[in-house]
Amino acid sequence: MSFEIFPKWDEMLSHCDLIWNQLPKSWGEGALTGNGLLGANIYSRSGRGISWHIGRTDVYQKVEDRGTNGKYRLPIGRLDLKTKGKIKDCSMRLNLYDAEVTCKLTTECGEIEWRTFTHAEQMVQVIEWRASEEEQELQWEWVPDEAINPRILFHSTPEGGYYPCPEPVINPHIQYEQNQRGIDVWFQALAEGGGYATGIRNVSDIGAGTIYVSVGLSDSKDTAILETVDAIHASEKQGMQLLLESHQDWWHRYYPASYLKVPDQRINAFYWMQMYVLASATRADRPALDLMGPWFEVTPWPAIWWNLNIQLSYSPIYTANRLELGESLCRLLDHAQEALINNVPASYRYDAAAIGRVSSFDCVSPVTDEHGNLLWTVFYYWEQYRYSMDDEMLREHVYPLLRRSVQYYIHLLTEGEDGRYHLPVSVSPEYAIPAANTNYDLSLLRWGCETLLASCKRLDIQDEGIERWRDVLNRLVDYPVDETGYMIGTDVPLLESHRHYSHLMMIYPLSLVHYEQEENRALIEHSLEHWLSLPELFAGFSWTGAASLYAAIGKGNRSLHYLRQLLDRELQFNTLYKEKGPCLETPLSGAASLQEMLLQSWGDTIRVFPAVPDEWPDIVFHQMRAEGAFLVSAVREQGATRFIRIRSLAGEPCNLLTDMKLPLQAALLDENANLEPKNDRIISLLETEGNYTRIELDIKKGEELVIW
Repeated sequence: MSFEIFPKWDEMLSHCDLIWNQLPKSWGEGALTGNGLLGANIYSRSGRGISWHIGRTDVYQKVEDRGTNGKYRLPIGRLDLKTKGKIKDCSMRLNLYDAEVTCKLTTECGEIEWRTFTHAEQMVQVIEWRASEEEQELQWEWVPDEAINPRILFHSTPEGGYYPCPEPVINPHIQYEQNQRGIDVWFQALAEGGGYATGIRNVSDIGAGTIYVSVGLSDSKDTAILETVDAIHASEKQGMQLLLESHQDWWHRYYPASYLKVPDQRINAFYWMQMYVLASATRADRPALDLMGPWFEVTPWPAIWWNLNIQLSYSPIYTANRLELGESLCRLLDHAQEALINNVPASYRYDAAAIGRVSSFDCVSPVTDEHGNLLWTVFYYWEQYRYSMDDEMLREHVYPLLRRSVQYYIHLLTEGEDGRYHLPVSVSPEYAIPAANTNYDLSLLRWGCETLLASCKRLDIQDEGIERWRDVLNRLVDYPVDETGYMIGTDVPLLESHRHYSHLMMIYPLSLVHYEQEENRALIEHSLEHWLSLPELFAGFSWTGAASLYAAIGKGNRSLHYLRQLLDRELQFNTLYKEKGPCLETPLSGAASLQEMLLQSWGDTIRVFPAVPDEWPDIVFHQMRAEGAFLVSAVREQGATRFIRIRSLAGEPCNLLTDMKLPLQAALLDENANLEPKNDRIISLLETEGNYTRIELDIKKGEELVIW
């Protein structure tokens, strides 16, 4: 038996590439490139030519419009390729492995071929093109977009008006004008000062050329312009060959962090497209994920939404063993401490923090009727810790913010005549009827108190709040339940379609109530069935929520059914998703649902193949990450798990739940793939119901153990 799992990445990913045999004509059909800040979506609105719609994630209007929903993203513009003849045929491919788009356009006059990529690290979009003799009169034209709040296009102009931006200026004078030589620059001033500059360098000869596009942003006009022209000059000086090599090298190192393959090529391709989207949309040192990443589209959602969207966007990062991408969320929260504190009433600010529903990257959003949004986001900061076991991160960052998020809830508690703690009327996200003691709030508060106590034990912290958190856990009112299952809150049953699963968070993602608790199984299943019996208002993330919830209770067939609802009903051709405007989190959460069918690690136990559909007898995954900082690899053949490899990165206790049949053998795997029998590393075995075995393993830090 071979214990090696190493795919040929270029060959494997080539089967997942997106291929166009006709001209893409919308945001949801376009070819995507990006580097976590700069990006392009390539499609044609007119059928005559094709356009690079350029975006930069941190281009925000900073002045808050009167009467609108806060600060907002701004569009930048597009670069049009105008052909001499009308386009008759388009053959285009998004090469995931090399992170580039190649295309051949056939027009009524001739042919044009091009390749394009957003450099993985440098702030430049590169286009290399050549044309047949008949199409050498093609033209390139930059068309700047109007710097206007996109919500205004969906709603009437608010009472009191809004802050308009001035018209863009082409080739403005800057202090070091010679630096701009050969580059056309469009500078867009912002109402609050500063602005963004788009630079274009067209290095072309007869019938061929290279185009560089960059976008700079600064509080100073000169600095914004210099940022973009410097990026273009540096890229041009480096040359196409070195640019390609450094760009491809980054992506070729990115993919092998983990691997999975299931016997459904459509789902495989969807998953790997999401891994591409993640690294195109965020990086450790670049902005956090909002609803559209670097691919701007006119939208009513031009900011960060905190009651589901940002959380789901990060949900697939941890099991995918791509923790560096999660650092963008951590950095956002770390840098926004003052704003998060000021979002709560002044009397709470000495020990509390929270956030409302919508903000820009400044995280300024006073709390109104949704109380748990920050605490839910901190759950993913906690995941960043649990998958890395970086105790310094826990002590210096996670714990202080978790404490403030819980303390905000503590301020809201009142003691009822029943001697129990109650929470005030609030909104369970996406449900129209407010309620006291919403299950959304109760779930988050319970998780928060339990996690604070666990953190204090881990770090040996003698916090003065320990007794209070224990008291809250002992006396907090029970989850409201009626004949329909888990309710929205006290006296508010789920009677209308509810596209969010906010009332079920104790099941997923928090795992406070779970299927391994026999006494809760009937209530869990009944609550799920009732929620899904009212699908009229469901959105894309409703289906991924259902897929994840059924994966959490080990129902693989149902989980796959709902994941396919997402693919069949909701996704655009390029796997993006929109509800009037982009909602990047939905397909990303679908990738998390797939991961959860194959590997789960909540509650100090690693569960391998916990929710596998019957139609998937053969599955392989490699170096997926589990809580406790373990890298897990496994192979399933003909419906049975053949072996599991576990590498410990932190030396934490290792408990494993598997369907492998007894007797089991264990061996250490060295760096040369040699096996040393070590059955004594299996400390204990306990057969459980459903033909599963719970195993306690002894794996020291840096060791890799194989079980078969």
